[in-house]
Amino acid sequence: MKKVSKKKSVENKPSSKTKNKEQNFLVVNENPVHFKLGYHEALESKRDLLSSEISFLNLMKIIKRYTALRLEELRIKSEIYTAIRELDSSIKKTKSVFPFLKIPERVRRKEIVKREIVEKIKPIREVVVDEDLESQLKNIQDKLKSIGR
Repeated sequence: MKKVSKKKSVENKPSSKTKNKEQNFLVVNENPVHFKLGYHEALESKRDLLSSEISFLNLMKIIKRYTALRLEELRIKSEIYTAIRELDSSIKKTKSVFPFLKIPERVRRKEIVKREIVEKIKPIREVVVDEDLESQLKNIQDKLKSIGR
């Protein structure tokens, strides 16, 4: 009989899988901790939950509007891109129709000299403007000092 009882005990031994299931079952069957909320606390928590739902729905609305606007933007960009390509091809066709203009070398030299003169004059004007600004700034600072005294 002892042998039989040993066999029964071996057969009745739960495996590791059944132990985990039994433990989970035991946890589920245990009484969870309860706590009581007052009427005002429950009402406040419901308001908070509803306000968070409203915020979430507003966020979803904004996301949908953003995706719609983004798709519209991409559609417009593609239309602009195709229009630019068509314009570029029409400009190339127009240029190919017109004859090539040959500019004499003397005229080119004169244009280059004029450009150089204009480039030299521009920095001089900028310096004058900076000096004017500096003098205005100095005058304003002097006025502030005189008011402060």
